[in-house]
Amino acid sequence: MSFVDFKSFGFTTSLMVSLTTPSLTGFIKSDPTYCYKLSNYERLQNFKPKITIGLSMSKSFHRVLVTGCTGFLGRQVTNEFLSRGYFVRGTTRALEEEHEGIKQDFNAGERFELCTTNLLSDNGWEIAMDGIDAVIHTASPFSAQEPKDEQVLIRPAREGTVRVLTHAYNAGIRKFVITSSTAAISGATPTKKNQTYTHENWTDLQQNVSAYTKSKTLAEKAAWKFIEQHQDAKLTTVNPNVIFGPLHSGRSGTSLRIIESIISSSYPGFPKISFAPVDVRDVAWMHAEALENEHLVGERLMMSSTPITMPQIARILKANGWKVTTRTLPNFIVRFMALFIKEARLITSGLGTTSYYDCSNTQNKTGWVSKSHEEMVLSAAESLRDQ
Repeated sequence: MSFVDFKSFGFTTSLMVSLTTPSLTGFIKSDPTYCYKLSNYERLQNFKPKITIGLSMSKSFHRVLVTGCTGFLGRQVTNEFLSRGYFVRGTTRALEEEHEGIKQDFNAGERFELCTTNLLSDNGWEIAMDGIDAVIHTASPFSAQEPKDEQVLIRPAREGTVRVLTHAYNAGIRKFVITSSTAAISGATPTKKNQTYTHENWTDLQQNVSAYTKSKTLAEKAAWKFIEQHQDAKLTTVNPNVIFGPLHSGRSGTSLRIIESIISSSYPGFPKISFAPVDVRDVAWMHAEALENEHLVGERLMMSSTPITMPQIARILKANGWKVTTRTLPNFIVRFMALFIKEARLITSGLGTTSYYDCSNTQNKTGWVSKSHEEMVLSAAESLRDQ
């Protein structure tokens, strides 16, 4: 494995090597404090790529704020930045007496701090931003059930995003990475049959969409509007599909509810609803790339894999020793259930549809290659069993 490592005054100097093969494009970068490898670089060893070298300069960011650091994704994002040598301050709704236990999960000593904040309150945010170079905003409400009042999700998502950006900007911070979702691109349950989505698409909120879909779409639009109004600020969003993969620590979140419901066999079968999941470790890695790579400023980095249905997920688990049902519920049964269950009503529009996500923009600009469905599903299931 080869790499480049050199320093510049107050700047990270990145030697970017574009490796072009018939099927794979990637980048090798360097940092003044550590060097890291291109994911799946080993796959290139048997190729004779055409190499194009260019030099890019990007300002160093040593101290980052990660909002929602105790969530399923937030913990992995925090761990990713700590592993790269950053000082991380995390925000959480947890009370101060719970902070010590959270700190032990990361075992990073003085390089990790916690502060208690709330997306619907200004309290604590000024302190949270003190001495920070960049903000990674992962915090956003999510509910496995459709709330009676959609504002329960929309207000903290949209207002919270603007609140974080405003306090950060007032503190002199100009670099932001925000976790959005493909929900802001296609809706949480796409309704158009065999539609292919790109990073340029936006969800039509005039359609019948969930409160979560509205919250993510409105929050991301509010973020881009803020950037338009503050042109010296820089933003990149990361837009993953459903997130699978292992827990870092803590309790299981709603992101793994799909896997949990299959493992627990709480249903006699599963609807033929498709997802295009992505691994939580890949999503965390992408947040760090979005911060460090100046070429990604202004991008919506969509992340997904090929579609897979709930019965197919069950078959992966069963093939690896899990005692689960692999039955597919007929569409008419799901529609009948929707007469009585609001959550079932939201997915009926997705029955019989398969949506595809063209992530070539993300892949070409970062070199990212998705992990396999099997690795995502099994690592999630094993970590749920071990928690």
